[in-house]
Order: sequence, then structure tokens, then C-alpha cells
Amino acid sequence: MAITIPPEICGIICKEPVLARHDLHKLCSVTQSFRGEAERLLYTAVTLRGLRRIKAFCITVARRPYLALYLRKLALYMPPQMDLEADDLSRIMRALHLSVNLKELSVLQDTSRGMPDKPGTAVQRWILDGHDFRLEKFTNSYFQPPVLTNFLAHQPSIETLTVKCKGNAEICGAALPNLANLDSSAAVVQEFSMPSWYKRNIQRLQFQFEQSTDVEELATFVALTQFKDSLKSLSIRRNGSENGLDIAVLTACVAAQLPDIKYLRIMDHSMRLETYHVPFLPFPIRFTQIETLIFRAPTRAFDDTKEDAKISSYIELRSAEGRRGAAERIMEILPTLTRLVFVGIHVHEFRRNPQSDSISEQDLNVLDDDDWMNVP
Repeated sequence: MAITIPPEICGIICKEPVLARHDLHKLCSVTQSFRGEAERLLYTAVTLRGLRRIKAFCITVARRPYLALYLRKLALYMPPQMDLEADDLSRIMRALHLSVNLKELSVLQDTSRGMPDKPGTAVQRWILDGHDFRLEKFTNSYFQPPVLTNFLAHQPSIETLTVKCKGNAEICGAALPNLANLDSSAAVVQEFSMPSWYKRNIQRLQFQFEQSTDVEELATFVALTQFKDSLKSLSIRRNGSENGLDIAVLTACVAAQLPDIKYLRIMDHSMRLETYHVPFLPFPIRFTQIETLIFRAPTRAFDDTKEDAKISSYIELRSAEGRRGAAERIMEILPTLTRLVFVGIHVHEFRRNPQSDSISEQDLNVLDDDDWMNVP
């Protein structure tokens, strides 16, 4: 006599953390109960890289539309638009149309084949239009941002928006009334700060400086004033900005515009010819509620030894004693600060106990890239 396993037990088994996706695929052929639960888990969050896998997924959900109803999170790593035929785009559009419960959508460039990581140039944004899903999170590095304005205007529920571009996005025509988290270029920050019909309530912000000058950086910090009443968390990434502001001046500019933020992360991947003998953050930084500071100081530019390109341009941050002294000095200046992180070859974290005021330290294996998003 066949043994019938209750669906509840099948669900518990399928949710075992040790099971990989290929294990769930195998469970689909065990019983109908296993199949239902395994398919639900397989299609709740889907990541597709390359045209072959995207096609296979689209054909599957077209034949079995109920699978698309499970979908909550979808990431499409798209090939160059020249590799796509009209039928391919129609299949993608049909799959999106069936995914009425979709909450998170990422449309990204597929750089796995060595394609340069540059702003998206695709324009076939019509595959995104006319669907019933209401997104909470949207990430784009594939389409030209300006062509997305109409799509974003019809997605008022978006709370988190990531737009990868190196210039203006020209998407301010979309109201986005629920937007709380923005990840973009510095130019988009300036764009969003311009007066408009739409009130912005951005609480968490990450932006990138690419080969920026001190003038461009100052203009961005002036734009930050528009967010001072709502912003809690700020993450800044700087690449190739040897002519930008010193990181201490940059930090002071943030404090001047946003004195009440709780979290600041500055990841400076620039190289400097100078070696700084002064203390790190040598002058008072006037934050009033800051709880977390994370810094990656610029490194010493390569000259005669390979090691130069790997060490901090600040002598104080090169040794354990120097980092400890910097942490004690900065935490004394900022009484609300409870966490300070210096990122170099290793990740050095200092934490202050609010009760005893003692400072502990540890090395972290990795720094959470989305740390800035977790600030309440």
C-alpha cells in the first residue's frame, strides 16, 4: 500500500537548509505533495543568467502559468540587446505579465562573458509595461534610465530603487511616493534634489563618485541638504577620484549638511601620491546622532614597491596601535558613536559598550555590502 505523506510534512522537509535547488528539483518527482511544495520554493525567487536560461524559464511558465504566481523575486541578467530577437522579448514580456505577485525585479547586464561594466544602453523597455505586478524593489543596469520614466510612474509602490548609471538618469518625472531607499550615481542625487512637484522622503541613500573632482563632490553635498529631514543612512563609494576632496574634508561636508544621520559609510577606492602623517579625521566632526561610521581610506599609490598600493595613505591606520588610538579619539569626540570600522587589507571593527564605555575590537571576515540598508 502506498504511503501518503501529509503536505505539512513535505513542506517541512523541503524547507531544510541543507537542500540545494537541484535537490528540490528531484523532490518534484517523488509525490504530488512534494512537487507542490518544492515548486513553490523553486519559483519564489529566481535568478536567470544568459539567453538560454531566460528562454527556458519563459517557456516553462507559459506552459504552466501557475508557477508564475509563486514568483516574488526575479533577477534577469540580460544579454546585449543585439543578441535578442523579437520572439525572445515577447516571451519575456509574457512571463512578466503572468507574474502578478512579483515584488522585486532586477534587470541587469550580464557581464559574465567579459562584457565591460558600463551603463545600460538597451531601450526595449516596452517589455516592462502593462503588467499587474506592483513592485517594492527595482534594480536596473540594463536599460537606459531615461526610458524607464513611464514604467516607474506606474509603479508607485516602489520603496527601493537602484539605478546604475554614470550620469543623469532623468527619471524625476516619476512620483515614486513610497521611495525610501535609493542607490545611484552622484548625478542622480543632484537630480533628485531639484525642486519638483513630488516630495521625496528618502531615508537610506547610496551613491557613487566616478573620477570626480572636488567641485563635483561639493555640488553633490550641497544637494544632500534636501534630504536632511528624512535621511538616516548614507553610503558613499568613490572610484578613481584622485582629484576629489580629502576623506576627512568629505566627512566634514556630510556632517555639515546631514548632522542628524545615524549611519555613514565612505568607501574610497582612490589612490593618493601623498602620505598623511596627520591623525585620521584630525578636526571635530559635528554629528549629533551618529551611531555607525565605516571608512575605507584611500591607499598609497604605487611607486617603487607593490606593497604601496595596498596600504592606507594614513600612517595612523597602518598599525593596530594607530587604529586603536584613532578609534578612541573619534569615539570620545562623538559620544553617540557605538560602532567604528576601518576597512583595509582586513576589516577592523571597534564597538563601544554604552554601559561601561569600554571599547572592544575585532577583525571581520567580510563587511555586509547592504549594511547601509539595515538602519531602522
